[in-house]
Amino acid sequence: MSTKALTFAPREVSIERRPDGALILSSPLEWKPCDWRITDFLPSWASTTPDRIFLAQRNAKGGWDEITYSEAWSQVQAVGQSLLDQGAKPADRLAILSGNSIENAVVSFAAMSIGVILASISPNYTLMPGGLARLKDIAEVLRPSFVFVQSGREFSAGRTIPELAAATWISVDGAPDTVPFRTLTAKTACDGFAEASRAVSCDAVAKILFTSGSTGFPKGVLNTHRMMASSLQMGSQLVSPPAAPVQVEWLPWHHTMGSNVILHGILKNGGTLYIDDGRPLPQLFHKTVANLKEVSPTAMFNVPAGYNLLCDAVEKDLDLGASVFKRMDRMSYAGAAISKDTLEKLYRLTLSVTGRRIPVMSGYGTTETAPTISTTHWATDRPGEIGLPAPGLRLKLIPVSDTYEVRVKGPNVTPGYLGRPDLTEMAFDEEGFYRIGDTVSFLDPQKPELGLRFTGRISENFKLANGTWVSIGNMRAAILAATRGVLLDMVVAGENREACALLCWLNPTEAARISKTPGADLTSDPAVVGFLLDRFRDYNETVGSSERICSFVLLKDPPSMAAGEITDKAYVNQRAVLKVRSEQVERLYTHEAGADVIRV
Repeated sequence: MSTKALTFAPREVSIERRPDGALILSSPLEWKPCDWRITDFLPSWASTTPDRIFLAQRNAKGGWDEITYSEAWSQVQAVGQSLLDQGAKPADRLAILSGNSIENAVVSFAAMSIGVILASISPNYTLMPGGLARLKDIAEVLRPSFVFVQSGREFSAGRTIPELAAATWISVDGAPDTVPFRTLTAKTACDGFAEASRAVSCDAVAKILFTSGSTGFPKGVLNTHRMMASSLQMGSQLVSPPAAPVQVEWLPWHHTMGSNVILHGILKNGGTLYIDDGRPLPQLFHKTVANLKEVSPTAMFNVPAGYNLLCDAVEKDLDLGASVFKRMDRMSYAGAAISKDTLEKLYRLTLSVTGRRIPVMSGYGTTETAPTISTTHWATDRPGEIGLPAPGLRLKLIPVSDTYEVRVKGPNVTPGYLGRPDLTEMAFDEEGFYRIGDTVSFLDPQKPELGLRFTGRISENFKLANGTWVSIGNMRAAILAATRGVLLDMVVAGENREACALLCWLNPTEAARISKTPGADLTSDPAVVGFLLDRFRDYNETVGSSERICSFVLLKDPPSMAAGEITDKAYVNQRAVLKVRSEQVERLYTHEAGADVIRV
């Protein structure tokens, strides 16, 4: 099957150089303000392609439940009218506690259509041990009028929080003391809905997305309709938008990428989204594989861990590769640097399976920018690339040592945080640029049009005991490259210590190829340990003293989501891991270390 080639915008950047050394980067592409809302596309597609599938999800029998554009538009109008009939007013808030689903999408678009502010919240805050404390923090500032859950029984713990218990609960399973979702969709007269929808301004707040709160309480990021529209438009100016895309995606809608890019992008382009019930975790990825065998996507967005698992699965099953890649035109990732080994595997596999080298692109963004900041609108060929600034925004780069602190200003930047004027004030500098908290550098300072690379989170970087700063982003990418895919991920310790040490997780597939003892514990396998020792010693020869590794440990248990060590998007939370595994960190630096600690 032939696939239409992507059209990429020129690889260009405009730079204003200031006397203090700061740089202002912008795209030369013309920007036109967005005067539309994502909800405007539902009636449009319902009119032009009424029978096209909009969303699909697995049902209890293993098949797909589907909803067409005309059905989705009818249900959104009915649910919106039902909310109005129950007293919903503009700027009221609707909290969603459960995960991605057709019903979740219908309620979300219904709320945003009538001016009710949507607040999707991580299901883990209700379901995981210790999560209710986070949920209570959110509820106290959110104070929703409505709460939606897929299962009123499964999410009943949320009712122990007064601010949630006081709301009207809506459930798909029709649990006691909840309004059944099916009664909302039965509404027929929707005159009030149409009037309420016309009154919603593009600058009104559409949703609130809560950050993970890894360094404090979760923050409610205000997302306006114009913010979300601008983010989508920026992306379409850089890479040709697909016609009727088909995607199989798991990224959660309470995160900006899952909702503002994937779900909203599918709607804007009249596509079909199959909600993936798998995750990029060894124990759950088999569900993703089953879905990809049935549905061939035209594009994919994933985290590096997901692409690692996909490569392993395709190498073992070429029929899977044929299904996954046959009509795909792009693969994208963001948030964490992909390893060189994984990147090369993706290109090699796509070429061997399809005869085409499918472009892999990386993006950079935040919840506060809905999320677009920059992207590689070209096929990336090295880890860590984050591309060039998107049209319509400006990046301010402030020199910090041998990197730049990065700040951003544009129509897709949040107006602030819910109920926290203090945080809002601190988040912006004197010129109105949002302080992202990251550092970046140029791939080639002499050729800025080649783009930027991510060099770390300021909050993750630390000083050694001798006062030398360690840039975690640079170090992590270099170590993953040095281990040639044998490490799946790692966390760097060393704050106020004499040297850096590592907490590591193996990639079981790659480690098993090195092992000479099938079925053995790979974390203590002499061949695996010896391989990593050689790689780390080679790495130490190429870096300065502040980045050298003194010891490492291969962890047997995966990062815990319940303990906050891994996020819903499958990214490792460095600070949380160091806190939760503080005893192992201490052993990395003691002379009486156990057998699990390996000295480099």
